[in-house]
Amino acid sequence: MRQRGFTLVELVAVLVLMGVLAVVAVGRFDPADFRLREARGELLSALRFAQEQSLAHTGDTPFAVSLNSTGFAVVQGGAPVADPQTGNGYARTWGNVRLDRSGSIAFDGYGEPSLGGGLAWGGNGLPIGMSSGDATAVVTVERLTGYVR
Repeated sequence: MRQRGFTLVELVAVLVLMGVLAVVAVGRFDPADFRLREARGELLSALRFAQEQSLAHTGDTPFAVSLNSTGFAVVQGGAPVADPQTGNGYARTWGNVRLDRSGSIAFDGYGEPSLGGGLAWGGNGLPIGMSSGDATAVVTVERLTGYVR
């Protein structure tokens, strides 16, 4: 009667192979990519929030996103806006992520963007470069529609 199972040599070979794959995977892991992805998502959310609030409050002072090299703040008429999740000021400051632009992007009652603080349109949109370590990303605000991508 023959027994079924793996030999010790087969088990050791599989463990060695898994170890090699783990070393390669850990070498490719870069926390900067994750920090940058999170920061990009936060900036996209803030820009979309400001546009949606301007659309919902037509006739009021427009909502804007104020950018600096290390983060952003959502404001209305220069006053901080409450974060819908926390109730605190809707602002983020990142320690390891940098923005290549500073200024403000305001949205009117139709959701159309206007720029301030030295920002200028680059063709049909405003590209906002972000970096963390060697990782880079871009958030773009479309000039005519205010669409953020």
